[in-house]
Amino acid sequence: MDAKASWDRYLAAEGEGGDRRQVQRTIAWIKDSFAAAARRENRPGTARLILFDSSRVVERAAQALPALAEFAHAQGLEDFSEEEQLEAYLAAYPDASRVSPTQARGASRRRARVVERQLDALRWLEHLVIHEPRATDPIDAWFSPRLSRRLAQGGLVTLGDLVARMNAQGGTWWRGCPGVGAHKAAYVAGWLRDHLSQLGLEFSPFALDDWARLPAALKATLVLPATALRPLEKLVVPASLDGRDGSNREAGALPGLGNDVEAIQQWIYSKAATHGQGGEGAPALTATQRSYRKEAERLLLWCLLVRGNALASIDAKDADHYLAFVAAPPETWCGPRGSPRWSPRWRPFEGPLSPAARRQTLVILHGLFAWLVRQRYLRTNAFAHQLAAARPHADVD
Repeated sequence: MDAKASWDRYLAAEGEGGDRRQVQRTIAWIKDSFAAAARRENRPGTARLILFDSSRVVERAAQALPALAEFAHAQGLEDFSEEEQLEAYLAAYPDASRVSPTQARGASRRRARVVERQLDALRWLEHLVIHEPRATDPIDAWFSPRLSRRLAQGGLVTLGDLVARMNAQGGTWWRGCPGVGAHKAAYVAGWLRDHLSQLGLEFSPFALDDWARLPAALKATLVLPATALRPLEKLVVPASLDGRDGSNREAGALPGLGNDVEAIQQWIYSKAATHGQGGEGAPALTATQRSYRKEAERLLLWCLLVRGNALASIDAKDADHYLAFVAAPPETWCGPRGSPRWSPRWRPFEGPLSPAARRQTLVILHGLFAWLVRQRYLRTNAFAHQLAAARPHADVD
């Protein structure tokens, strides 16, 4: 088969535009893989057979000319005698007289025998080379080298990584992979869907959908409220740890600040003079407010799940421990970038915070506690001494 035709038939589904060099490299890679399998089975002759170019069997003069049967078919001479076909053939290709018909037919037969032997070898080798895909298989064992490199640039190494990313981010999973668009993503997703049973993995109900379009009522059912790693709106705070009786509480807090969650929410809302309503009935937060919510949310989760204390009870020593925690949070606290807050894959961290990010955390939390002190919710700012050490003359709100 012509190299370009073979690419279009078997490999173009990945969305790659294969030039002749790319086609030749890919075919060579396939042949090398089969030859390597033959050598592993101590069959060096079979390895050489797989690598052999069968077109070399036909004499050079005959290579440039069509076979007699092909010529007869193209000219509509199938019902003519072989002698009449040869006469027409030589009239069309005078140079063919240098190669006798007998030689040409003999070369074609030899080539056909070589091809048949190669096919027999490939059928035998197929069971040695091909196995059912496994979740731990590297991506480049199943996809083209170019596509695999692009997926690897997005942090995807194994087939299991691919499924996990799709479950975490839905139909937009591919946006973090340079050079991978919707077409290639659809090809990869379709291949995985066809092989999920062999992989022993499952897609979440919305793994391949655009999660941004899901109804709010459906999103609300994916993660149930709990005292666990949940976003603020799904976090259940036990009454004994809600901050009402915190050891750092100030008597006479302003209205609307009855517990730690209410205090955090009021602080977040105070960061915008006006804010409209979002599509789900909740205030639409600005980027700054979302950043502040993230930091307060992380601290509250740490207080409840690690320290076993209310936010309104932590002191300067606790603040030191928390800043050490964010520098190396446990893997169970970390999730993929971009996971929606209502996704089962959501986590408060993506990984350890850099020094710059830890400083930003300190600044924001100092601002939170300073605001709570001014609202007479807390007596002291647990993060005051850390910020003073980092920037002695800081004046942070």
